[in-house]
Amino acid sequence: MKKVILSFFCTSLFAGPPMHSSDPFVPALNEYEINIALSSESGDETLYHAPIIDLNYGLVKDVQITLETAYTHTQVENDFDSFELAVKWNFYQDDFLSVAIYPKYVSYPVESIFSHGEDYELSIPVNIVLNKQIDLVIDTTYVMPFDGVNHFELGTYLKYKVQKHNYYIEIFMEEESYSFEFLSFGSVGYLYQFHENVAFMISYGVELMSRSSKATTGYTGLQFVF
Repeated sequence: MKKVILSFFCTSLFAGPPMHSSDPFVPALNEYEINIALSSESGDETLYHAPIIDLNYGLVKDVQITLETAYTHTQVENDFDSFELAVKWNFYQDDFLSVAIYPKYVSYPVESIFSHGEDYELSIPVNIVLNKQIDLVIDTTYVMPFDGVNHFELGTYLKYKVQKHNYYIEIFMEEESYSFEFLSFGSVGYLYQFHENVAFMISYGVELMSRSSKATTGYTGLQFVF
């Protein structure tokens, strides 16, 4: 795999903006959630995604469909070359626990630390309410590349909520070909709900282990819900 480090956390670019891990929540019936962002990963090389367009729609109760694409800028090419089509079903939710199943088709012709070309993914995101202000999200994903070895990804983060402010701290790990060695990233994020229907998002991550050259990632954008 090319050592290309690229992406400001977006949905599968960033599955649960502004973090890489997904949460189990979905828009309400007939509600839209649209994330418009830009991202960058830097390490041995640098790649930018701008714009990232992530469209989520509440198709039926507790089910969303997702369409996402990004315009990618590298040293050798500039094109819309990332694409995701997904369905998320939040099949269980009470006051303390929410669980969803989240199958995806993902295509990233330009490889990065969070993508390996074209693949299918199956995620099981879980949200645990620890208290009124703190949630714990655990997102386990099984990745089935068209050209590669199936493997697991695990992301987990704490979300601290204070009025219109959400603060995040995340650890994301990706298994490397069943070798029980992991690419590991740590990141922090922030979301500010400055309007009833609009929020500002930002995150920054750094590689913790598993590569000869350290990589950094970041993401910033706006979220619209209506």
